[in-house]
Amino acid sequence: MIRCLKSAAALPRYLIRAGSRLPRTMARWVRGRVFPAPDELDRRLLWWTPADPFTVRDLLNGGVSIVGRAGSGKTSSSGRALAAAVVGDPRSGGLILAAKPEDRALWEGLFAAAGRAGDLRVFGPDQPLRLNFLDYVLKSGGHTRDVTRCLATIAETLLAADSRGGEGADFWEREQERMIANAVEVLWLARGNVTAPDIQQFLTTAAADPAELAAAEWQDGFHNQCLRAAFLQEKSAIAAHDFRLAMDYWAGEYPNMADKMRSSILTGVMGLLHAFNTGVVRELVSTTTTVSPDDLLAGTWVLVDMAPAEWGDLGSLVAAGWKFLTQRRVLRRAAGDGDPIHVIWVDEAQQFVNGYDAHYLAQCRSHRGCMVYLTQSLHSYYAALKGQAGRHQADALLTNFHHKLFHAVGDVQTAEWAAGLVGKTRETFVGTSVGPVENIWDEMMGRAKVTTSTSEHYEPVLQTNAFMTGLRTGGRANGYIADAILIRSGEPFSTGENWLPVAFSQTG
Repeated sequence: MIRCLKSAAALPRYLIRAGSRLPRTMARWVRGRVFPAPDELDRRLLWWTPADPFTVRDLLNGGVSIVGRAGSGKTSSSGRALAAAVVGDPRSGGLILAAKPEDRALWEGLFAAAGRAGDLRVFGPDQPLRLNFLDYVLKSGGHTRDVTRCLATIAETLLAADSRGGEGADFWEREQERMIANAVEVLWLARGNVTAPDIQQFLTTAAADPAELAAAEWQDGFHNQCLRAAFLQEKSAIAAHDFRLAMDYWAGEYPNMADKMRSSILTGVMGLLHAFNTGVVRELVSTTTTVSPDDLLAGTWVLVDMAPAEWGDLGSLVAAGWKFLTQRRVLRRAAGDGDPIHVIWVDEAQQFVNGYDAHYLAQCRSHRGCMVYLTQSLHSYYAALKGQAGRHQADALLTNFHHKLFHAVGDVQTAEWAAGLVGKTRETFVGTSVGPVENIWDEMMGRAKVTTSTSEHYEPVLQTNAFMTGLRTGGRANGYIADAILIRSGEPFSTGENWLPVAFSQTG
C-alpha cells in the first residue's frame, strides 16, 4: 500500500478514452474469469482499470462530481469520456445545461458517434422547442406552492452573484416568495391558469394605499377583477382558507405596508418577472409547450443551449427553470425495472447550483436519477450558495456524490478536502539521538552512544500536494493526457483502497 504519498504522478494509470468499451487486451483478461450474472443495473459504462468497472448502478448511486482548476482538462478528458459512456447507453435520457457556446457541437458529436443523433433535442432561441414553465407546473399536478417554489428556485440561481447574504437576505427572499404565493393563489382561482405576464400585471395594479381600494378606477382594474373572480369561484375548504389569507394580504397588509419595505420586496419580484416577460425568454418559457421533462424520462435528451457566458442572466433563468422542473418530475416518478435512467449533466456547475440540488441528489437514486457536476473548486460552490446555510447545502450536495474525480486543483482548501476523503493511515516514525561523549578515548574509537526511539501517528494517505502538483493537465505538452485521482465513498477499488489514479485521453 502506498502511504503518505505527496504526489500521484509516478503511479500507474489505465488510459481511458471517450467512447471506448472493453479494449482487446482487457477482453483477453476478462475471458476465462467467472463473473456473477449481472442484473440490469450492472451494465458497464466504462472501465477505470481492467479490474474496476463503472456501472449504471455506480452512476445512479449518487452520480459523479468532477473537480479541477481551469485548464486541468476535466471537461475535455474525464468529462468527455464519462459523457460518451452515458450517451452510449441506449437506455439513458437526461438534461444537459450548456455552460459554453461550444458545448452544443461537443454533445452533437457524442450523440452522433453513439448512433443516437435523433435522441438529442436542442432547446434554444434558434430552435422551435418551447416549455411554458408555470403552466407545466400546474398541468402536471402542481399547486400554487409549487409555482412559488419554481420561481423562488430560479430567483436563487439568478441571485448567485448578489453580494447580499445572511439573515437580511433571507428575510427579503421569504417576503418575495410570500408575495408571489398570494398572487398565484388568486390568479389560479380566478383564471384557471397562471402565467408570468398575468403575475406581473396583477402586482403592478395592486392597491398601494388603503384609500385606493375605494377608487372606481382601481375597482375596475385587473387586480380587483381577479380578486372578484376568485371570490366567486367555488372552492374546497383548503382553497377557501388559502384565498382568505391572500385577501388579507392584498386588501389589508399590502396597502398598509411601509413604502420602503413594499418597494424593496416588489423590486426583487419584478426583476425576475421582467426577465420572464421580455425578449427571447418570454417566447421560450411563457407561451406554449412542445417539449417537457416528461420526454426525458422516455430516453430523450434535451440540451439547453443558452450558455450564461453568452446569454447572461437570461441563460441562467432558462437553465434554472429546466433543471428545477426536471428534478421535480424525476422525484415524482415511480421508476421500475427497465425504465430509462435519467442524468442531469452540468458543466461549470457553480453557475447553476442552488439549494434544491442537495435535496434532489439525496433522493433521486430510487427514481433512477442522478447528476454529474463539473466545477473548479470547493470555493465555487460556497460562493454560489451564500451564507452559513449555503455552505451546509454545498457540503450536503458534495457528500452525496458517490464518485469524485479530482484533476489538478488550484487551492489548498479543495486539496485538503480531497485528501480528507481518502483518509489517514497509521505510520511508524523512527528517531535517533547521540548521547554526550564521556571521554576522548571513546570518541576516538567511535564509541558514541546512539539511542533510537519509535512513535506512531496517523497521517493522510495522500498529502494535499498530490492533488496540486504532478497531475498532467492535457494538451500537446502532456501528450493530450489528463490525470485525475478518483475517490469512491464506502467501498474500495480492486487495490483495496478507496482511491485510484486514472488518466484520460483528450483525443478520443
